[in-house]
Amino acid sequence: MDALTPTGFFAALSEVSARLADVKADSVGVGVLSLYARPDAALYRLPLEHMRRFEREMDRQIRARLRPQDGLFALDGKEWLIVLPSLSSPAVLTLAMLKLEQAFNEAPLEIDGITLPLRVVCGAALSPEHGKDAFHLLQSARIAGLVAGRADTGSQIYQPSMEQASPSLAVLERDLRAAFAGGNELELHLQPKVHQPSGECRSAEALLRWRNSAGQWVPPPVVVSLIDRLGLRHRFNRWLFQRTAQIIHTLRLEGLDLDVSINLSATDLYDAEVPDLISQALSTWNVQPQRLCLEITETSMIDESAGNSVSEVLRRLRQLGLSLSIDDFGTGFSGMSRLKQLAVQEVKIDRSFVTDLLSSARDREIAASIIDLSHRLGVDVTAEGVEDEETASLLAGMGCDHIQGFLYSAALALPEFVAWVRRRDGIGT
Repeated sequence: MDALTPTGFFAALSEVSARLADVKADSVGVGVLSLYARPDAALYRLPLEHMRRFEREMDRQIRARLRPQDGLFALDGKEWLIVLPSLSSPAVLTLAMLKLEQAFNEAPLEIDGITLPLRVVCGAALSPEHGKDAFHLLQSARIAGLVAGRADTGSQIYQPSMEQASPSLAVLERDLRAAFAGGNELELHLQPKVHQPSGECRSAEALLRWRNSAGQWVPPPVVVSLIDRLGLRHRFNRWLFQRTAQIIHTLRLEGLDLDVSINLSATDLYDAEVPDLISQALSTWNVQPQRLCLEITETSMIDESAGNSVSEVLRRLRQLGLSLSIDDFGTGFSGMSRLKQLAVQEVKIDRSFVTDLLSSARDREIAASIIDLSHRLGVDVTAEGVEDEETASLLAGMGCDHIQGFLYSAALALPEFVAWVRRRDGIGT
């Protein structure tokens, strides 16, 4: 990438306050313009629908302030990443952060009559100075956001010295190392995927959850970034595959033969040991391979010029009998070429096309096209981020196979998930 036309990666720490029935509500987010509630915060008392509308309004407001060539990515509905390509100088990135910061700091959001004053602190990183690939750039941007938020100094661009100057980052690193040594352990929670023709829960997605030493839930993207930063990816994958197989085994003992999917980064497809680790986990827990689905995320990171090694890993994964899914279908480069290259059994319509499905004819056309093409190729379709009955009905009418989202349930710990399935399907009652 030309250093004269750098790419900027936004990170930010934002703070929200609201008043409902004279209760002050604070939420501090860590990551890329992310939002998550501290245990002592009151924002969680707001109805979930208000929070969903808040997130949609945040997304709309950010997009309104971007250039046509800029990119906005929402991760898990709670984290935003802004990419600014071909900047003439770092000064343009600084001005862009100030513009975003001022826009939210000066004008509170209003959702259903509830005023939400916002304080936004941005951090950013530049390519290639602060990272030669997207993962390190995003990590650098998050560090800048953490430092800026802690120091209350407004927007900042990453500097290497920040890594020594951020006590919060050091604490998170210490806690995560302790988690791998048997401390506050990593967890997998299950979010149901509901089969539309039958209304049954036939599968679920296992999502990463982790509490730090202070008892706070840390956003999954931050956890994964720390895992990569500490060089623990291989160890994490071993844990992930073993824990997922154990969950499938436990579900079977409970009388629930459900498929479980996990997220696998596209970069993991370059690791020749991944198929062996998965095979070992399935064997250890006596799990049928077809019960495990790998949702490949960040498919735009697949380098087709190095496709031989990726193709070999994919071949071995298919040979095991696993299912493959494209998690971010329809965004970035995750289009027809990826569908052909990866030969998957499922695509997931990205939540960015689902959020405004009822109001956007363009999004409806995209969703309908994805469903139609996928079915022509014999591929199932899941829509994620579905929050209301109207959107679910519209997707079902288009022929969408599975629906996933808060309409049915948030991600649940294993015992709660088992209880949820039994209540819904009348199993064991």
